[in-house]
Amino acid sequence: AEKERIGKEGNEIYLDFLRLMPKGAASDEVQACVERWRRNIEYFWTPNEQQLLGLVNGYNDDPRFKANFDKIDTALAPFMREAVTVYVNRRKK
Repeated sequence: AEKERIGKEGNEIYLDFLRLMPKGAASDEVQACVERWRRNIEYFWTPNEQQLLGLVNGYNDDPRFKANFDKIDTALAPFMREAVTVYVNRRKK
């Protein structure tokens, strides 16, 4: 039941990214969504900023990941890469 709840939460986060796209990757709403995405990942492991970038790059560059994201929306993975890059850059400051 816990695994199902975590997966459902993750899917909701991806749908929220889509809904928030018009606001732009740097918007407060999208950045809050990135934070939710990061916290959801932490059910499995605690990534540092470079690992977050590596993961989101994999969403775009690894054909297996990309195919899964493209099923949701072909703009999702590129938008997430942009949003996570903003998030990581802000955390470095």
